Amino acid sequence: MEVLDKLLNVALLVATLRTTAPILLVALGGSFTTKAGIFNIGLEGQMLVGAFFAVLGSIWSGSALIGVACGVAAALVFALAFAVLVVSFRANEVVVGLALNILAGGMTISLMKAIFGTRGSIVGQKIVGLPKVQIPGARDLLGSWAPLVSGYTPMVYVAFIAVPLLVLFYKRTRLGLYIRVVGEKPEAAEALGISITRVRYTASLLCGLLAGLAGAHLSLGYITMFTENMSSGRGFMAVAILIFSAGDPLKVLAGCLLFGFADAFSLRLQTFGFPSYLILAVPYLVALVALFALSYRSRPRIIRETLESMKKMLSVETKPAETGNNHPR
Repeated sequence: MEVLDKLLNVALLVATLRTTAPILLVALGGSFTTKAGIFNIGLEGQMLVGAFFAVLGSIWSGSALIGVACGVAAALVFALAFAVLVVSFRANEVVVGLALNILAGGMTISLMKAIFGTRGSIVGQKIVGLPKVQIPGARDLLGSWAPLVSGYTPMVYVAFIAVPLLVLFYKRTRLGLYIRVVGEKPEAAEALGISITRVRYTASLLCGLLAGLAGAHLSLGYITMFTENMSSGRGFMAVAILIFSAGDPLKVLAGCLLFGFADAFSLRLQTFGFPSYLILAVPYLVALVALFALSYRSRPRIIRETLESMKKMLSVETKPAETGNNHPR
């Protein structure tokens, strides 16, 4: 019981919300491109450059807000490059996304060495982190449960507030409707006079905006430092969540909470002496289990659709033979 009390408590829930926030922000950004019919695997790179340039802007300006703006601007540049190559030049989405991810990793390492003369991490260097928001009266109302709602950096609140806002955005706004139509029925969008190129550019830039916020939160809010490959696969986790959620904000939230809990739980396991390589693998094991469960549930539908298509093919092949045998002799 003592072990369970140490593992499952308010601190674990607080850690879950903190670890969920960056994945949730970048996944919600990816929902824009997913809804617009673009498979954006470049979320990892956008998040990484957002984290690096947020730290850079924070050091140069002495302001966390300007640091966040620099991180968002860097992510928007990557998002624009992705949109130009994929939307305008019709390049392969996966190839472009992977190329930008590799570019982000190499570029941040090179710039770190060129500017700071170091490799590995940027610590100290007068980095100004995001402040923590203390909600008045939370301690009096909730007591020991107050840390669940108070004491987070602003980006945590932005991440969770963005979920209902995106639900309303897709259902109630014209742009949200256009993004959904372009992704689901591009022929209908063209018939209605909707510019597919313009909508997909807009979706890509909105994705870059949230990915930049996720990266800035990672380096200025989650922890106040930057390390090589700081995103640590969070962008790929977001892609996995987008695959089985189809970009739906509520499903994205559920998937991100699952990964956030797995990440927080794996960090908690370190206090019990488990091997570090097993602990670091926990979130990825959760991703594999979730994707396997999803594919397992969809197998009957896939088999049924395959059998129906085979029946149609066989009926098309037998009809000409029947009509050829019925000619008059």
